[in-house]
Amino acid sequence: MANLSKVLYNNVLRDATTVTYSGTETSGFEKENATDFLDWTLFRTSSGSTTLDFTVGTDTDLDSVSAYVKTVGGTNSIALQYESSVSAFTTLQTYSAPSGSLTFDTFNSVTVSSGRRIRFSIVSATSIDIRQLWAGEYMEFQRGQWATATPPTLTQGIKVSNNISVNGSFLGRSIKRTERSGKISLEHLTQDWVRDTWEPFADHCARSPFVYLWSDNTAYSSEVGYCFAENIVVPKNAGNSFMSVEMPLRMLVADSEAP
Repeated sequence: MANLSKVLYNNVLRDATTVTYSGTETSGFEKENATDFLDWTLFRTSSGSTTLDFTVGTDTDLDSVSAYVKTVGGTNSIALQYESSVSAFTTLQTYSAPSGSLTFDTFNSVTVSSGRRIRFSIVSATSIDIRQLWAGEYMEFQRGQWATATPPTLTQGIKVSNNISVNGSFLGRSIKRTERSGKISLEHLTQDWVRDTWEPFADHCARSPFVYLWSDNTAYSSEVGYCFAENIVVPKNAGNSFMSVEMPLRMLVADSEAP
């Protein structure tokens, strides 16, 4: 049994011609931090109702969104909207109380016309610290991975070492937390898909992280990872005009541990 995977890596927010925030920015927590591909920087919102707008320079398709939010308190929500007509906004996805979460959701594709805005409407009783916001079109793998594939969100462990002194006295144990890891492994792929879809994704992964929904199986449908490639493996010819690809991964964060 195989399962399909989806990734969101082409963040159209980064291509915006202008970015405006209706609230007051805090020094060191500016709006640019929300789309910089760095998981340790933060965009801090003002309390109350504010908007973060991205004006697109070309017709832009959207069918997915991801929000990576630091733990916050109080009542809050983040809604993705687009300017469907001049100064009229349609809501595509709403996150209620997204406290300490990493999310990835899809919806029916829409097109944001050139010169119009993609908006995050933010309502909060207190300020919210946001690590990353993504919006764009998701990429779905052409083939599924076998059900025996190890979920990268489940493979975090520890390494235990026993320490002794030079005279053999036991000094105790040290415990090292190991990173979550996994691997994308796909077979029986058409050459066109590898060249047109996989190669741009792999080129992105050589420099930047991505959001990874590893399985569409209902048992794991909420397991989302913020990942980077450990290395880029050259695609291989598998015979009969098909190819195979693989990419070892490291998980910066999984949905269950978003800080």
